[in-house]
Amino acid sequence: METPKMIRFLERSCQVFALTCVWRGASAMAGGGGGTEWLGLAQTPEPWVVSATALAAIGTIAVSHLGFRGWRNRQRAPSDEPAPPVGEFRTDAAGRERLIADLQRQVLELNEEKERLNRILKEKNATLLRDPLTGVGNRLAYQERLQQEFQRWHRFGTPLSFVILDLDHFKHVNDDHGHAAGDAVLRSIAQHLLGRVRATDFVARFGGEEFVVLLPGADLEAAGHLAEEIRSSIARTRFEHESVRLPITVSCGVAGFAPGDSPRTVFQRADAALYQAKRAGRNRCVVS
Repeated sequence: METPKMIRFLERSCQVFALTCVWRGASAMAGGGGGTEWLGLAQTPEPWVVSATALAAIGTIAVSHLGFRGWRNRQRAPSDEPAPPVGEFRTDAAGRERLIADLQRQVLELNEEKERLNRILKEKNATLLRDPLTGVGNRLAYQERLQQEFQRWHRFGTPLSFVILDLDHFKHVNDDHGHAAGDAVLRSIAQHLLGRVRATDFVARFGGEEFVVLLPGADLEAAGHLAEEIRSSIARTRFEHESVRLPITVSCGVAGFAPGDSPRTVFQRADAALYQAKRAGRNRCVVS
């Protein structure tokens, strides 16, 4: 039998023996024996009781002490498992370094992929907001920019004006010279507008032969002057398609943002001014 098991066996045996002796002593006291009979100190024809009880008590204490001491020594003793060789530590360190390097490489690749996707999204967004024929902003871009400028005007109170232009008799250009000629005229008008406005202004093709211009920081008077300059410049420009001269003029409606206005009310005033210019003979600007 192994030593730890032997110690546990002896300890349990002594404890059982001691409990038996205590039980016998208690029975003797209950039967009228002396108060010390259960300890084995009474005069009794069985002298072995005293030595057996003492032996049981001493054995129990001794074995318990030995068992505790052995447990304590086992706790203090170093582990029997051999320490890993130095080479294994080096291998683990090298593995960790490779893992860190791989993670860093993956992070860099993810950042590059994110930048690539951001560029694609910006290009797609720019495409969605650009008129494919003329290259200026489309109606969606105009609505987005109008909301931005309106919020800025509403917050800071800086002047904001709006111009809508419509090509006069443009249907005749398409009918008489073909849609290719009409497309060429629209592209020329768009470039003409971009060349006349400031970098902070915004030009968009609203639809068909209509263009809109947002003029942040320009009051109604300044917007009216700019609209007139654009109109007169277009009227003086010689438009040609396949060596055929195309007489092109525009009519303009101008409106400015005032307290209590919304983008809708300003557009309605500019649109009404445009139709007033049309009814008055075209090739002119009306300020609302």
